[in-house]
Amino acid sequence: MRLPRHLRADEVLVDPHVHSRLSDGLSSPRRMFLQAKEQGLRGLVITDHDTVRHWDPSLAAARRWGIATAFGVEISTAEGHLLAYFAHDMPPRRVARALRLDEGTIHYLEPRSAIRRIRDLGGLACVPHPFGPFYPLGARYLGEVDGVEEYNSWIYRDNRRFHNAFSFGRRFRIAALGASDSHYPFTVGFGATAVPAAVDFSKPDWFLHCLRQRLTRPVVLQRPIHRRINYLKWTVSLPLNVRYNVRFFRSKWRGYWRQRYHEMISGEES
Repeated sequence: MRLPRHLRADEVLVDPHVHSRLSDGLSSPRRMFLQAKEQGLRGLVITDHDTVRHWDPSLAAARRWGIATAFGVEISTAEGHLLAYFAHDMPPRRVARALRLDEGTIHYLEPRSAIRRIRDLGGLACVPHPFGPFYPLGARYLGEVDGVEEYNSWIYRDNRRFHNAFSFGRRFRIAALGASDSHYPFTVGFGATAVPAAVDFSKPDWFLHCLRQRLTRPVVLQRPIHRRINYLKWTVSLPLNVRYNVRFFRSKWRGYWRQRYHEMISGEES
């Protein structure tokens, strides 16, 4: 994929929101980083759902292919998805315990509680696809987070129901991101984030620095021909989405009956 003409000479591209087969993606972290290398990206962040199992493989793949990375996870909160980013020297177990990840079920923290826990760990919280069809949080929490995904390549055609969030970063004075939200290697980089080429990518917190200083801006790399791939990837995604959604609703169902049980034994049930 050719780099966009409007990318400035002092900028490079990173894709901060992709998924591997360790949640609902198609390929290994290693394959996703190889694709990022072939696409000319300077950085890639895998943000698998409700797990940190991809962190160590991601760091190994990033070092193998010479790609910058950070640690990321997409959390299923009680109201929608939330992205959390950490420096790549953060111990995975510490994050997993604090955010209740990798416990065999999905725990739906309240968004404000999740944001607070992320920041207590030294991480940053961003809202992905706030107006998209995939568990969106909307604009309600944009005044409380560190960044917003202004462009998500799955929302390649805005409509009345689902649309991207261009200008919302500036409106809320937070970092503005663009990302592919890719679940397959062949769509890595369809959306990306431009950051200054002068950033010291050797530092574990390079991406957090870009977010804090609002050095990011969304870049749309899709062209009309890629929309055909978008239509195709909806069909490819069905078994992957079913796998995730079964886990999602099973966890919701268990949580509902667990809450009902506690209400009954505590005498709160009338």
